[in-house]
Amino acid sequence: MATVSGEIPEVFIAVMGVTGSGKSTFIQTASELDAIDIGHDLKSCTAHVVPYRFQHDGFNITLIDTPGFNDTLRSETEVLKEIADWLVFTYENNVRLTGIIYLQALTDRKMYGSSLRNLKMFRQLCGDNPLRNVVLATTGWSTAEKSGNRQKAADNENQLEKDPDFWEPMIKRGSTTARFTDTQESALEIIMSLAGRAPVTLQIQRELVEEKKNLIDTAAGTTVNEEIKKLEAKYKAEVSKIQQEMDEALSMRDQEMHDALDESKQTFQRRLDQVRQEQQTLIYERRNEHRKLQDEVEETKLELKRTVQQQKEDHELQLRAQKVEDQMQFDQIIAQLRQNSDKVRAEERIFLEEKIKEMEAKPIKKKGKGVRILCKVAPLLGSVAMGLLGFPMLLGDPSGLADLFSSNE
Repeated sequence: MATVSGEIPEVFIAVMGVTGSGKSTFIQTASELDAIDIGHDLKSCTAHVVPYRFQHDGFNITLIDTPGFNDTLRSETEVLKEIADWLVFTYENNVRLTGIIYLQALTDRKMYGSSLRNLKMFRQLCGDNPLRNVVLATTGWSTAEKSGNRQKAADNENQLEKDPDFWEPMIKRGSTTARFTDTQESALEIIMSLAGRAPVTLQIQRELVEEKKNLIDTAAGTTVNEEIKKLEAKYKAEVSKIQQEMDEALSMRDQEMHDALDESKQTFQRRLDQVRQEQQTLIYERRNEHRKLQDEVEETKLELKRTVQQQKEDHELQLRAQKVEDQMQFDQIIAQLRQNSDKVRAEERIFLEEKIKEMEAKPIKKKGKGVRILCKVAPLLGSVAMGLLGFPMLLGDPSGLADLFSSNE
């Protein structure tokens, strides 16, 4: 947890797992941010490493969405390199992860095979010591409940925890387990279990930055390369076999068979070229990547300044909204918004009513609901509309009504 005297503590948590494990859904549920793409089929929705920042319980929390290790659009080599690039960049700029949340869907039909290999790569990416800052969280509980398969889901969870090929060795090294039940409460509980931890340096960061290894020589890179070597051997054997059959067809003057075999040979040759290219990608030239990433530093700094300013404005808005809630109950705030809604434009009135209904439907205590609804509508409606709705103090006071409000305290 990074802190500067007088500033809000910073928490950086990577969210990892295979495609379809629910990473983007977890982040959206926890943060309530709207700009998060969520996939609803087998195609990967997260193409790059993307950080999402929000505040909760006195912390600035950044959740880092990562591509799935079995991404449907990119190879494991490309995904590992994408994650490694981001981890190196942040490490060289003094940003340390507070922890990692690794999600596993209980509905995953391929519990073995690629999931097992990807979990092995994840462990080697982390190293042993950082595993104490890892939460292994299961997803898919709502689906299991609706389909009547809750007991099967619980059995799968127990298998993950006890199986030496899956989570059992990680749990022995300090990793904890949790359930994400598609609720904000469960997501935030998982996040806050890591919030107070000391930041960690992952094994792959130490290997690439401190030991100056190529990606192919890291523990995680070695795992990927082993699979590449298997595929390379397989495709080479297929090409050799087809070539032999082509020679036989040619000797028998069977041109049609020869041409058909030649087409198959080209297919396997393309696959062979692809895995060799992936192997070259693993030869991680850090100097080139360093130059590329440094070109992005200035842009990142500018974005950080904008983010800090936005955080400051959001914090000030929250304090003002809290002052309002200290004086008015949630029902009173809603009543005042609705009473004055005819003073704003029709589209603003529709938006306001939608947000009110969303908040009324949320199964949370009324304490704090007032702050949430005001913080949701104020930035989008603006200071003039909020003044007309009876809350001019939230975004400044363009109409001079704040004095009138304060005189009624």
